[in-house]
Amino acid sequence: MPAITIKNIPDNLYKQIKKSAAQNYRSINGEVLYRLQNSLTEKQVDPEELIKKIADYRNKLKTPVLTDEFLKMAKNKGRP
Repeated sequence: MPAITIKNIPDNLYKQIKKSAAQNYRSINGEVLYRLQNSLTEKQVDPEELIKKIADYRNKLKTPVLTDEFLKMAKNKGRP
């Protein structure tokens, strides 16, 4: 397997990687590999599934539906 050496890592970035590795029970090398792979792997989104998740989330919020009528009422509320 190929190896890569990364030089001149800013101290703050190294501390963040080290902290994240410890929180995820990985070595620093394992954390870097995980994050590289995760950021470079294309994630295909199923539009139908995404729309369903958004609708489910919206229903949990119990917010009013933003119709033209509702927006007009909200804008005019409290106006003389």
